[in-house]
Amino acid sequence: MSLFASKGELKSLHHDTVKILGNYLPLSVCDEIIKRFELIEKNANYSYRWSDALESNTRLWCFEKEIKELLPHFEVDRWIRASDAYTGRDTQSWCLMANRIISKENNLGSGGGLHRDSPFSHQIKFIWYLNDVNGFNGAFQYLPGTHTDIWWSRKLFPLGEHRFPNVETPNGMKEVHAKAGTLLICDKKCIHRGKPLQNGIRYILFMIAKV
Repeated sequence: MSLFASKGELKSLHHDTVKILGNYLPLSVCDEIIKRFELIEKNANYSYRWSDALESNTRLWCFEKEIKELLPHFEVDRWIRASDAYTGRDTQSWCLMANRIISKENNLGSGGGLHRDSPFSHQIKFIWYLNDVNGFNGAFQYLPGTHTDIWWSRKLFPLGEHRFPNVETPNGMKEVHAKAGTLLICDKKCIHRGKPLQNGIRYILFMIAKV
């Protein structure tokens, strides 16, 4: 099977790096997920909780188990098929990860700074904004084309490396401001991050697919 098929519903990612679908989730669904996050996050017995040292960035893994009746809104089967067509590989498993990030001094933003999730292979990241996101509360930032043209940027972003803690904000970085309910899809081989928060709070839901 091809290692990079670049076909199907998401084939535009090969050129555009990201795809944005506004008004994807009803606001009532976004609000309900936020409420459940806040309830579950307080449960010390929840096995799939992770938080950074600042308690700024909190993640609840396997969140699909907590929102079973809401799953039809996410069209998981549709996006798994689209992901498989784009990458040329079959998805073996998937999960939803709910994320809350709060503005605190010295926060690194979601993802802990500039990184690429997959330095060698093309994979898809699905991100649902659960509240309005702007330039102050953790917008998704990405460097267009870095998922396909890795040679021009190899001095700044060495081949094979995941994280780039010594790089601040490279030229050409784009930023996605969007309303609650927006779905953002990207090829996570690109250089990206959640912008460090200056104020406010951000809630999102990721779909993580393992190929």
